[in-house]
Amino acid sequence: MTKFLTLWELDRTRIPDSPEEQMQYYAMLLNMIKEDMKNGRTLEFGAFVGGFKGYVIREGTEQEIHMEISKYAKFTKYKTFPFLEVSQLEEMFKA
Repeated sequence: MTKFLTLWELDRTRIPDSPEEQMQYYAMLLNMIKEDMKNGRTLEFGAFVGGFKGYVIREGTEQEIHMEISKYAKFTKYKTFPFLEVSQLEEMFKA
């Protein structure tokens, strides 16, 4: 199964002004991520320190990953890249 790296950045124009609403907004997004981690396609999630950016590592087909990240399109800007792990690179070099 292919793994994908997504680099994301929150759309700051969507973040509410009030601190209380901001906390609700962030809690909603984190709950969405936790749900994605339960289904097994989202393997890892992280936010970069000091910013509104981060990364996600997911595993699946192109279609599955597209469905997974499309939920976040109205909240984030993102770029997604398939990648090869060390074991996959080793297999390539053996061929």
